[in-house]
Order: sequence, then structure tokens, then C-alpha cells
Amino acid sequence: MVFGNEFVLNGLLLLIPLFFFLRWSWARRRKALAQIGNIELLERLTVHVSREKQRARLVMIFFSVLFLILALARPQWGVKETTLVTKGRDIIIALDTSASMLAEDIQPNRMARAKHELERLIDRLQGDRVGLIVFAGEAFVQCPLTSDYTAAKMFLSEVDVGTVPVPGTSLDRAIDLARNKFVETERQYKVLILLTDGEQTTGDPMPAVEKAAAEGIQIYTIGIGSLSGVPIPIRDEKGQLVEWKKQKNGELVQSRLDEGMLLKIATATGGKYYHASADEFELNKIYEDIEQNRAEKTQRSLLTVQYEDRFQWFLLPAFILLMVETMLSDRKRIVVQEERAR
Repeated sequence: MVFGNEFVLNGLLLLIPLFFFLRWSWARRRKALAQIGNIELLERLTVHVSREKQRARLVMIFFSVLFLILALARPQWGVKETTLVTKGRDIIIALDTSASMLAEDIQPNRMARAKHELERLIDRLQGDRVGLIVFAGEAFVQCPLTSDYTAAKMFLSEVDVGTVPVPGTSLDRAIDLARNKFVETERQYKVLILLTDGEQTTGDPMPAVEKAAAEGIQIYTIGIGSLSGVPIPIRDEKGQLVEWKKQKNGELVQSRLDEGMLLKIATATGGKYYHASADEFELNKIYEDIEQNRAEKTQRSLLTVQYEDRFQWFLLPAFILLMVETMLSDRKRIVVQEERAR
């Protein structure tokens, strides 16, 4: 036999002072009667009072407290098989907001298309929590984990190139920030979807990736953009092309996708890498893969053995003893026999 609330068993120590209190209470009653007069005379005058019933009531109080403490400690024995069902997942989306997301190799541009596809992904979620991180040279939480999909899409609509004012592409900061947010949750199935079109420009993402893998976080990476590189347009408020983004030396900036790094990140955490094209952003495939992985994990943990609670076996006698003690009279049952007149 085991107990679900073992600390309650410390209450058994209360039985010691309770035992001595009940004995003291009985002795005090006898002493009080002796002070009134001769004890034998008083007992003859109170012949209808049952001393045995009085003692029995004290014993019932003692054992009812004992059984009540044992019931509160949740005694358990015997085993049963139960089915564990995963109740949703935590999915964090990390979206690159660097200037290269303005490239138009995916129409109307990478950022606008990414936001559109992410809205479609959020619409497919059922019972999952979703959060949004935006990153460039730094990473920030745009939307904390929430089950309010309308709010999540509202936060997503506010994202644009330049939301994070620090230039560059820092994958490690985005992954570390997501890790911290996952730590605050209790969900077992955690997914990070990383959408980026650029190379890592600061730091090494792999230490953060290894920590995420150790914490059970799956990272799915989506590479947006061309492998050969494309220029980045700069447009005015009317949408007219002003110039192409250039480096300080005047050389044209080319946004080039680093598939090798994104594939390495996904593989290290049990996720997958997808290359987004103008026709397909692969988010549907990612969602289907997440669903399949969750089903497999749930299937592997369907049956679990648990001890059955048996507190009722102690709670019931405690209740019965208290009821009997309350209803039990101190008076003896006197049987009077009448002789019939012959």
C-alpha cells in the first residue's frame, strides 16, 4: 500500500495527545463525581447511565480520527491502466524581420507572403497555443503563447520589416528566447517554426540548438528566398522603386539563403527543413508532420499503470463511527417485566 499524500500521515502523531486527552477527560469526570459524594452511592443513583457506552463513545472518537487521517493521506493499492491524451501543443513561430525580407522573388514580397501563410497556419490550429517571436539582429516576443487565435493574428498583422530595429540575422537569439518561453510552460510537445531568408550574421546558433534539443523542442526551419541570391529593393511610400540596397562600399546586397545551416538546425532537434517557393510555403506539410509526430508520441504513451485510490475504505468507517457516536445514548436499556396476575 502506498499513500498519495504521505505528508498527511504526520497527523497520526496527533493521536498520541488525543489518546491522553480522552483518558484525562474520563478520569476528570470520575473525579468530579467523587467530589460530589460517595462514588458507590452516586453509581446506584445513576443506574440508568451506562459507563460502557460512555467509554465506547470515546473509543469511537479516537478511531474515527484515525480513519479520517488515513483517508486524507489517500491510501492506494491495486493498479489500473489509464490512457494518456496529449492536450494540445505549444507552437512558437519565429519570424525574420530583417531588411532582406523585402526581396520580391516571392510575390508580393517575402514578408507579406510569410504573414499570409502564417495566418492560414493559425487558422488550422485546434487546442494548441501559439506564440510569435520576431527577430533580426535581436529577438523580441511579439505575441506570448495564447489560445486566442484572433489576438495572435492581430499581433502578426503588426509585424513588418524593421519591427526589430537591430540589423542582422541572429538565429541563436531567436532560439534562446523561444527556449525561455517554453520553459515557462508545462506542455510536453513543444515546436518552434523558424522562418528566415538570410544567413546567420552574428554568433553561432548551434549551442542554442543543442540546448533546445535537450529540452525536447522540435525546430522546423523554413528557408525563404533564392540560393543564388537576389537584390533587395527600397521603395517609397507609394510603392515606387527608389534604389537597390547596397553595402557601404557601394556593392549591391544579395540576399542568399543558407540551406545547410537551416537543415542542420532542424535535423539536430528532430524537426525538418523546408524550402519555401513562390507556389508553396510548406507550412501545410509542417502542420501535417507535427500532427503525425504527436499521434506517434501519444500512441507510445497510451497505457500507463497507476495505483487506485482506496481512501473510501477509511472514510466510510470514520463517517459511520462519528454517526454512531452522535446517536449513541449513555442510558442503559432497562427491561421491565410485569408479572401477570394469576
